[in-house]
Amino acid sequence: MNIDPALRRHTNYYMPKTHIKKIKLIQKTAKKYWLLTTEYPPLHGGGISTYCFFTSQMFAENGYLVTVFVIDDTIKKLFISVSGNIRLIRFNPNTNNLRSFLGYTARISYAFATVVIDMISKEGKPDFIEAQDYLGIAYYITQFKYTGYILLKDIPIIITLHSPAFIYLEYNRVPTNRFPDYWTGEMEKNAIIAADALISPTNFLIEEISKHISLTGKQIGIIANPYKIDDVSNFEFIKNKIIYYGKLSPQKGSFELLEYFKELWDEGFSYPLTIIGSTDIVYYPEMKTMGQIINKKYALYIAKGLLKFSGKIPPSKINESIKDAHVIIVPSIVDNMPYVVMEAMCIGKVVLASIQGGQKEMIDDGKDGLLFNHNEPITFKNQLNNILSLDKEQIINIGYNARQRVKDRYSFEHIINQKVAFIEQINNTSINNFPFLHQETITPVIERTFVKELLSIIIPFYNLGNYIEECVNSVLTSSYKNIEILIIDDGSTDEPSTSKLKLLAKIDKVTIIKKSNTGLAETRNYGANIAKGEFLAFIDADDKVQATYYEKAITALNYNDNVFFVGSWVKYFENSSNVWPTFTPQPPYALIHNPINSSGLVYKKNAFLTSGGNDKKVDYGMEDYESVIQMLKHGFNGVVLPETLFYYRVRSGSMFRNITTAKLLYSNKYISEKHKLFYAKFAVQIINLLNANGPGYLYDNPTFEINISARINTENFLFFRFKNFVKKHNWLKKLVLTLKQLKF
Repeated sequence: MNIDPALRRHTNYYMPKTHIKKIKLIQKTAKKYWLLTTEYPPLHGGGISTYCFFTSQMFAENGYLVTVFVIDDTIKKLFISVSGNIRLIRFNPNTNNLRSFLGYTARISYAFATVVIDMISKEGKPDFIEAQDYLGIAYYITQFKYTGYILLKDIPIIITLHSPAFIYLEYNRVPTNRFPDYWTGEMEKNAIIAADALISPTNFLIEEISKHISLTGKQIGIIANPYKIDDVSNFEFIKNKIIYYGKLSPQKGSFELLEYFKELWDEGFSYPLTIIGSTDIVYYPEMKTMGQIINKKYALYIAKGLLKFSGKIPPSKINESIKDAHVIIVPSIVDNMPYVVMEAMCIGKVVLASIQGGQKEMIDDGKDGLLFNHNEPITFKNQLNNILSLDKEQIINIGYNARQRVKDRYSFEHIINQKVAFIEQINNTSINNFPFLHQETITPVIERTFVKELLSIIIPFYNLGNYIEECVNSVLTSSYKNIEILIIDDGSTDEPSTSKLKLLAKIDKVTIIKKSNTGLAETRNYGANIAKGEFLAFIDADDKVQATYYEKAITALNYNDNVFFVGSWVKYFENSSNVWPTFTPQPPYALIHNPINSSGLVYKKNAFLTSGGNDKKVDYGMEDYESVIQMLKHGFNGVVLPETLFYYRVRSGSMFRNITTAKLLYSNKYISEKHKLFYAKFAVQIINLLNANGPGYLYDNPTFEINISARINTENFLFFRFKNFVKKHNWLKKLVLTLKQLKF
């Protein structure tokens, strides 16, 4: 795998020399388990961090060589440290040039891919790679794997389900159709369906995810999160001391909990509620922090000492903070397996939890904790009063049972057996279908004769003699050698161009075909129809390709039965040096904006011809985008190789440089009306995306935030008179139109 060297800045890393011999010795004997996470102690607290810490310990104690990859924004070079069988690799995703063309979450995912691939190239493959679902950090690794990159072949990739943003943001009322949150959700979903196996700590989370994406056919293990219980227990408590431990947020049931207590306090309930945890989560509908909202709404109860805040505490202080609680409340409306429940249970505390989350599966109601139902609010009041009315012996008995449950169900000894049994049987056989989130029924391909494995490269040409030789040379240096190059001269008129074509005609594998001028769309179609190859590629006469592009594209086409075209990231040159990180085209996003370098794709030729090719009526340089939608509609999905393998010349006077808003509006209108039944399937999602981000022609990268501003231009009487005056004077009309074009 030859990832663009400019994107591989993590190869210079620091590792203490004393660790090197130790690693080499362990690597000879132990199975290698790699764990990818954005959170790991002491860099972070929280559920994901706790899970990764205990999981790495658990595997290490059972003879695995564990490598934990974690982002660390505070360092400049990749840093490796080793403790026992656990190696920690920290890296900064912001120290390379990715930040100029990828937003933060996409940048994290790509940085994980480059670091992991780098380590594989240095020391060989691990036996397993596990990654969290949150933020889609395994998105690019799975994209590389499913497009045939050999270094990732045969490595089982496991996604452990914790807290996908596409679910949790919805519950927190975050506008999830707004970029980049929308794309973060798409990355998470893609990584989940692309994983070789999924591990979920609860059935609840599987059911919740299944509301958004299909998990049919996935290998799924319901395996609880591990927890290392210590000898600390405290069955003593302060009577009526009630604690809510967790951040204030809608998903945690904070609003519901406080309303329950308000009703109780108004009825004369005299015991305070102490909240331990962060209060700075933003509640987007109000654009205020939860702390601001709660302090204002419940000011009276705060003043009376009925509502108290202890603030956020470090994980090391948890036991100390809750050790004397009479009851710990966990009111989450969506949660997987909150560690706060285990932390409270293992020191012998009584937990009162809602049934609206995975915590329901952690508690046997009445035996080792109590449960209530948000859909029946009276159950909270009844259960809380029930707990407070129990005598000390009953409270201690529930606490003892709770501690024993954690020992029996979540200990390393119990979980490792389940997890090893599951991962060892993961079916990682040869992949022949790319895991698309959306797949239309595949139209039967109209079979035409072709030369197997031959790539026909079509270069439409019109008066571009200054550039064509550079284009052809880049194609000829391709690592894929079984090619024919067809330069379709669309009626060129200038002498330098015709002279250049005469010289190129002498080159082996190059054929010049002249025809009358009919435009770019029909020229591409003409070339496709006379091409001999099984595979087909288009490239404009002023563009270039990287030497490995065609080889990698054809590998991806052969690797997947349901992939019919392939593109790559694009590097601009001449008048720009930017990178366009293109994206595998899927509705609904692909229906509002072209996400792929559609003028330089590689196809299974017969699928391209079956779908209808380029439509000349689209006009204005968007016929290649329309052909992508045509392909998707026929079930002929395509993928993107996430590397800069195609070079797009940005020059003055090119067709696309001269496009206007009016041309874009016309072309988009034509495309949507031509494919209106296809668009109708995704109407709601399309409307939500457009409302959240504005017209699709205004952006080309969903990994960044889009700022929308709108202004209404009212037309007063003087302006109306001026418009009429302009219309009557041609020279002034031309001037105004020129100024409008410059503004665009």
